[in-house]
Amino acid sequence: MHKFNSIISVLFFLLLLLSCQDNTEKRYTIGFSQCMMDDVWRQAMMVEMNIEVSNYENIDIIVMDAEENNQKQIRQIRELINRKVDVLIISPNESNNLTPIAVEAYRAGIPTIIADRKINSDEYTSYVGGDSYEIGKMAGQYASSLLPDSATILEIWGTKTTSPAIERHQGFIDGLDKSKGFNIISIEGKWRREIARDETEKLPDYENIDLVYAHNDVMAIGAREAIIKRDSSLIPKIKIMGVDGAFGKDAGLEAVADGRIDASFLYPTGGDEVIKVAMKILTGQPVEKQYILEGTRIIDKPTAQTLLLQSDQLINYQNRIEQQRKNLESIVNEFSILRHSLILILLLAGLLFLFSIYIFYINRKIKRRNSQLRLKNDEIEHQKQQLIILNEKIKEVNDQKVRFFMNVSHEVRTPLTLIVSPLEKWIKNVQDPALLADLTRMKKNTDRLTRIINQLLDFQKIESDKTQLNVSNKDIVSFTSTVKSLFDELAETRNIHYSFTSNKPSAQLWFDADKMEKILVNLLSNAFKFTHDNGTIAVDMHCYNEKISISVSDNGTGISKDKLPLVFDRFYTDSSDNKTGTGIGLHLTQEFVKMHGGKISVESDPGKKTVFTIEIPAGKHHLPEYSLMENQNEILESGAESIIDAEKTREITGRKYNYTVLIVEDDQGIREYLSEELSENFQVQTAENGLEALQLMEKQTNITLVLSDVLMPWMNGFELCKKIKASPVLSDIPVILLTALGEIDQRMYGIAEGADDYIRKPFHIDYVKVKIIRLLEERRRLQRKFMQTMQTGGIPIIENNKKIDSSDEIFISQFISLLETSYAKTDISVEKLSEELNISRVHLYRKIKEISGLTPVDYLRNFRLSKAVELLDKRRFSVSEVAYQTGFSSPAYFSKCFKDVFNMTPSEYMEKK
Repeated sequence: MHKFNSIISVLFFLLLLLSCQDNTEKRYTIGFSQCMMDDVWRQAMMVEMNIEVSNYENIDIIVMDAEENNQKQIRQIRELINRKVDVLIISPNESNNLTPIAVEAYRAGIPTIIADRKINSDEYTSYVGGDSYEIGKMAGQYASSLLPDSATILEIWGTKTTSPAIERHQGFIDGLDKSKGFNIISIEGKWRREIARDETEKLPDYENIDLVYAHNDVMAIGAREAIIKRDSSLIPKIKIMGVDGAFGKDAGLEAVADGRIDASFLYPTGGDEVIKVAMKILTGQPVEKQYILEGTRIIDKPTAQTLLLQSDQLINYQNRIEQQRKNLESIVNEFSILRHSLILILLLAGLLFLFSIYIFYINRKIKRRNSQLRLKNDEIEHQKQQLIILNEKIKEVNDQKVRFFMNVSHEVRTPLTLIVSPLEKWIKNVQDPALLADLTRMKKNTDRLTRIINQLLDFQKIESDKTQLNVSNKDIVSFTSTVKSLFDELAETRNIHYSFTSNKPSAQLWFDADKMEKILVNLLSNAFKFTHDNGTIAVDMHCYNEKISISVSDNGTGISKDKLPLVFDRFYTDSSDNKTGTGIGLHLTQEFVKMHGGKISVESDPGKKTVFTIEIPAGKHHLPEYSLMENQNEILESGAESIIDAEKTREITGRKYNYTVLIVEDDQGIREYLSEELSENFQVQTAENGLEALQLMEKQTNITLVLSDVLMPWMNGFELCKKIKASPVLSDIPVILLTALGEIDQRMYGIAEGADDYIRKPFHIDYVKVKIIRLLEERRRLQRKFMQTMQTGGIPIIENNKKIDSSDEIFISQFISLLETSYAKTDISVEKLSEELNISRVHLYRKIKEISGLTPVDYLRNFRLSKAVELLDKRRFSVSEVAYQTGFSSPAYFSKCFKDVFNMTPSEYMEKK
């Protein structure tokens, strides 16, 4: 019995210890009076403080924002004194006004830390802040190294009554080289960007200002805005420096990195150091009277960019640490619940003396059971790891299968081209009906194979998240009617009642034409596939204000209810039906509909009616901004080449042209086929890759056009196109890219590198011929037009038959003005022109081509030639002098360009005149 009493005594003692454990750690309250919070530097300071506070579980912090109001800050500090905070942190707005209340807090026995700005007293516990005097001195020394003697400096003060402003001014004055006799103009920006901008605007002129020194970065940015507003050409001349180097949106670090200000001087916020000092005070550790923050340095553009990357990484690390801390808190809370459960058990054990032996027995039994459970859990965990490994292997095998099929799909396009093009040629020329029927059947199956390959490639892009929308505003009723008409002949052949209805004659909708066509074609193909002859297929459209609904219904075999939820799964096929396919068509359809922010559904009564319905929201608010395009047709290329009138095609391709086409293709079969076909109309040269083609073009001067594949060893088509357009000698040679790649971003990349056109494999050989002929004939027509205009004394800027609107007039006027000031520079390029106009290379190419009918490269060349003709007519300069004055890299290249356009050399032109 005595033994049991001893056990109970021990249990109650443990209970007492456990119940008191939660209260052993004392909580502390830190009060922080901040002079203002809407400044990026102080926001960065708060971020550092919060990060440091998160390291301590027993700290509560109260933050009050004085909003740059002395009286408000005094009231807030008095409130914190009355709340008896354990430590008081003060960042005073103005030293003179805040000194009495700070001293009052210190005398009240509250440990007081002064942060950043100082007070006019030494009655405080500790000061934490940067050395504003040293920063100002560093800025003065740096400015002296940049400026010549007698230079003029615009100094933008913070609030003149604050200690940082006073110290940064005095340090700057002391740091300047007195022997250089600098002239200093001072204005007060009061730490504010807008005030600094307004005060700078009040200055009579900026012509004599060589450098702007602002007491913080945001005032430096404000001064820059004022200078740009009055005369942006002064910006390269005036050096602009700030102080702080804080990270954050529109802060100093970002401004230096993007070139808005030239330099900043790092002023550490010390947020973490303030909390560390506060914790030393709270834990009874000795603290120093002053903690002057180290780390002050000059931040130039490369340093700023590096620091920005590092700060982003630190923020990312902190977020991860914060998430781990939250996870740990969750675990601690769970542990706390378990601990209290144990307390309750011990309490019951102490109160129920008669059951102590039984409880002891149960505890031993539970331990044995836990041991068994641990063994069982270990076994389950082992099995789980094995399953994970197996799943990874299965996923890897599946990915390899998908990649294999995708690679095969890409590779099939090339031999498919060698099948499709000859087939189409035979179909046009064969007279035997039986043979024609066989050839037509082969053509239909190659078309089917092409569609399957395109579906597989679309599937790969969906799976790898590489598919993007390229939407434009179009008439969905007209578009759907056009797609519907593609199946009219099939419906007539199979005697299927096939109809299209819409509750409105037209309706505008933002959609990707390429993907919408695939959606509708997939649904209609499915309907025709499972509908018997003499059946019914209907396309019904309902246009509402908020959405567009399109339904495709048929009375075919239908889908059983148990299989309806599976029809949109990838690789799903109905094994009970002989008409199986790849199983990705409806899956792709669903993904394309989702990309438009819409949804697709299916209803089916087997043997009676099956309805697929898609709903697309109206407007464009649900679409990503990058997907919106002004005119999709400018970028997209239809999957099927335009139908060319047969008679017109025979007329165009039935002649021999005095052009030399260079075929660049690594596949021997395609290269030989193109060479054989194009030889009927042109002189032909061939090369196996871009490097060989470039070497050939440098040796031969008779190349008129380059027809190049994209994916090639040594040098691909994109690189070849870029080098041709960058070469002063070769840049006028047009380039057509011929490839199996169909992605929009790849085509846009090709256009951006200067490609004149883009043809997808498989292709119709007559389509390729007509493309080449029309491109070269159009260039010849423009050259003749240019020469005629020049002979009449004009400058060929825009074709006479081009109609342009007011916005285009403004654009072309800006473009011509830019050329007027830069055409004589030999290093001017399309890239530099697009940068000056603040638009992309692709947009500049499209705009100039649309307005003038010329590419930007040809436009610049013709503009230079027009200026050259003006100089030649004056007969004051030699041909060489004219060449260099108009921006040509050499007289030889000038003569070549001149002869290409005028069919005569500059010397012959002068003699003729």
